[in-house]
Amino acid sequence: MKVLSLLVACSVACPVVAEQKLPPFTEAVLPMGNYIYAVSIGPGGPDEEFGSNAANGGLYKLTPEGETEEIKLSDGQGLRNPTGMVRSGNQIVIVDGNEVISTAPDGTINWRQALDDDGVFLYDIEALDESTLLVSDFGRGVFFSVATQTGQIQPYNGDLHISGLARFAITETGIYAVSWSGDDAWDSALYWVPHSGNGDTATSLANGFGNLESVEIIDDTVVVGGYRGHEEHPTAKLLRVATDGAIHPLSAGSRSRGISDILFDGSSIWLTYFYNASYAELPSQAAQNLD
Repeated sequence: MKVLSLLVACSVACPVVAEQKLPPFTEAVLPMGNYIYAVSIGPGGPDEEFGSNAANGGLYKLTPEGETEEIKLSDGQGLRNPTGMVRSGNQIVIVDGNEVISTAPDGTINWRQALDDDGVFLYDIEALDESTLLVSDFGRGVFFSVATQTGQIQPYNGDLHISGLARFAITETGIYAVSWSGDDAWDSALYWVPHSGNGDTATSLANGFGNLESVEIIDDTVVVGGYRGHEEHPTAKLLRVATDGAIHPLSAGSRSRGISDILFDGSSIWLTYFYNASYAELPSQAAQNLD
């Protein structure tokens, strides 16, 4: 989703963490046990995303020795445009275009469910609780819930709509979500979305970003990542958003070509650098280190 027309290291306070290489155009990584799993949209890169029905994408396993293994899915259908994944028990659940797919780490498919409505492009996926996942639909700007055991997909949060809805982070009281923007504009934004579907609307918390894609809550700090930073900090790729809406560029990731995903596992921050074909694991303190 890097072309709209087709629809690291810390500074002094943190130890330097080497970037690890990934398959080209990897959208997100997921640590599980001794391995890192990754989803890539494939060799066609952004020009294939949204436009291809071919199995260009892939699920990969990275070993501690630095080897990369592609995981073939047991139903033989492959992946087209996988952009997000989350752990659910002993399964990995992936969003891929209009599909949600639950697979064991070895590629054994648990279920695969499609949403066939026009314009659907599922982009990010997070766990709401043990029985429910949430997914964002970039194509139509809405959220859906997904049952972890069956893959049943249902509308979530009523008629709420965010144009260009990309990734999101869940809290007990609501959702932080970011929107994609025009490739030359500073109109990406960070939103607050209440869990209630009783006619509530999304509230813009901060705007003026360029091509935001990811958001995460790190030790109660809201951190966003993207490709063109903010109109006040155009070279920063990772930024902290203060409670008053002030934008602070962070040193981690800001000299990359862009950050497609941020994952905080409670102790480490995992950044995926889409165009750099790499990722980095950083300590949580990186969310406080200004550029």
